[in-house]
Amino acid sequence: QYLPGMAGGANNANGPDADSLVNPLDFIMMLEGTIAFRSSASRRFESLESSRAATPFAVNACGAAYPSASTDDEGARGEQWMPLWSRPSTYKELRYLLAEGRAQISSKAVREPLDLARAVKRLGTARGIRSFQRYGYIERNGQSNLAVPLGRFDVANQDSDYMACIDDLDLWLRHLRKEARDKNAPARLRQVEKSLVDALFTVTAGHSQDPDCWQGVLSQLAEIEAIMRQGTGHEAQPVPLLRPKWVVASNDKTREFRLALAFALQGGGCEKSGIPGDPIRRHWLPLDQKQRRFATSGNGLDMQPEVVMHGRRGLDDAIALVQRRLVEASQHGGRHLPLNAARQASASIADLTALLTGGVDLDRTLVLARAFMALDHKAWAAWSKKHTMEQPHDSEWPDDPWLAIRLCTLPWPLRMKSGFELDIGADPALVRRLATGDATTAFVIASRRLRAAGVRCTIRSGAAPPETARLWAAALAFPITETTAKRFLSHLDPSKERPCPLI
Repeated sequence: QYLPGMAGGANNANGPDADSLVNPLDFIMMLEGTIAFRSSASRRFESLESSRAATPFAVNACGAAYPSASTDDEGARGEQWMPLWSRPSTYKELRYLLAEGRAQISSKAVREPLDLARAVKRLGTARGIRSFQRYGYIERNGQSNLAVPLGRFDVANQDSDYMACIDDLDLWLRHLRKEARDKNAPARLRQVEKSLVDALFTVTAGHSQDPDCWQGVLSQLAEIEAIMRQGTGHEAQPVPLLRPKWVVASNDKTREFRLALAFALQGGGCEKSGIPGDPIRRHWLPLDQKQRRFATSGNGLDMQPEVVMHGRRGLDDAIALVQRRLVEASQHGGRHLPLNAARQASASIADLTALLTGGVDLDRTLVLARAFMALDHKAWAAWSKKHTMEQPHDSEWPDDPWLAIRLCTLPWPLRMKSGFELDIGADPALVRRLATGDATTAFVIASRRLRAAGVRCTIRSGAAPPETARLWAAALAFPITETTAKRFLSHLDPSKERPCPLI
């Protein structure tokens, strides 16, 4: 129906009826334009698509990315995006555009509004179109099907550097949508799927250079996995591997971001290629041996004892990771804490100092870290050889008692230029004491082991409130480089930096 709100008749005014306000010339132009939108029976571009009436720039409906969005709006009539341009066009050119009008990403035909938005932003158009007006054929005013405007998307003049990141989620989003639209799906899964699409639309609509918007997408990915690990929608599988450009796109240069990246990319021993082996994602999600899909048992997930992070408090998850890694190390006869930093992804002294003094939002850090756990480690190893992550300057240092504790929980022996070698096995009792809030006893254990190894620690006692002691334990979950560890040792015992005199 053309402009039903201005058509007049019953219930169109305060009185019983109203006069029509439609401009007759506009109505004639509408009829002229309607003829150009001729549908044709065609098989869409992929062989798996069903035959249907195809009209230009028509996609499935999506109840997201507009103020009144609801899954109830996702009817069979779908959406249509109308092209707008700023230069004059002949009627012949218009008919040709509408006859051939289509949108593709790579070689695939666009089927969803988000895909069409990505195509508009990434690829632009070949016909001089300036923008698209999004319309949804939605039931309003009772059961009247109206073309409701849902937003406008400007055509990109050039391809965004980061829009290709969303390609990593392309197939996974379809599986997630299928799970969320299941009649038995809980409301929370539908809501978080809608929130993810809203976040992706926000990035696509013109905020592709805003790190906060990309972090919003990452937070929604972590929230979806938190729901999946409880057994809801896990058939869609975990978030797929993400390319390193996600890190660049979401880098807001905050402490939380840098610590989240260091936490997420660490693992057990380091391979020759520089890739840490045994990533920590299996402590967050129940994964199979290849760590690409969920491990299942019967009709549910197989929650093994190694899954120790639960997503409630960042502090608790960080401590649980350290304790679990120490348990696994002892089971395999290891003496060190198997948490190695990836290249260009380690905790700096300045960030650790801020963390230990309460200047870091640990909950936000762990949310980002859970999303970054999906990063492709091989791709990161290749990317990190060509790029450098900016690190803050070290203006302040952590307290000496924590430095002593950190030197007792290194993942490798530490060899100084002076010839001194520090090789202390990690003591699980030390971490247990910190986890229970007993910093004094934990420092006594650490200082005793350092003295036995030949380190002269000038500080004799270390005390801290219980909450600070737990923060000391959580800080052990953020990996450091050998260079940082050597600076810690030189700070505690400067004599270890000087070469030993010849006898």
